[in-house]
Amino acid sequence: MATTCDWQNLEKHGVTTDEVDEVLFNDPLDFDLEPSKDGNDRILFIGFTYAGRLLEVGVEYLHEEDEHIFHGMDATKHYRNAFEKRK
Repeated sequence: MATTCDWQNLEKHGVTTDEVDEVLFNDPLDFDLEPSKDGNDRILFIGFTYAGRLLEVGVEYLHEEDEHIFHGMDATKHYRNAFEKRK
């Protein structure tokens, strides 16, 4: 599997690739998003980093095994509330 990132988006929001990995591998909550302009499936994951930062991470599935991290930032109020209600 190949993974690419929108480095500008992550840098803009002060999110590292390590934090993205921590969210994705730590039982995140997920929301289906509308397909990308290219018709690719997209999912928004909400979860904690090991340091306790609650992030939203957007992943676009480009091909069978390729994914693109297009978004990463601190979880907005809407997604923070959804994550808290899950428990």
